[in-house]
Amino acid sequence: MPNGFLSKTQAEVALDLVSRYLEFAGEEERSRYRDADAYFQLYERAYRLILETAERSKPTAGFQA
Repeated sequence: MPNGFLSKTQAEVALDLVSRYLEFAGEEERSRYRDADAYFQLYERAYRLILETAERSKPTAGFQA
């Protein structure tokens, strides 16, 4: 399986997003997410954002007036 963006599941993309965010965040911001619950909440927000974005980008059926 290729290691590209399009080959990843939405959950994997959310995990990458959180990892990259924390990689470039300042120490104070990273320290907020050292607790597992806080990290999971950040991941959950990223995953929901990806799902919402995917839902909005779905084409609608039929003709648009």
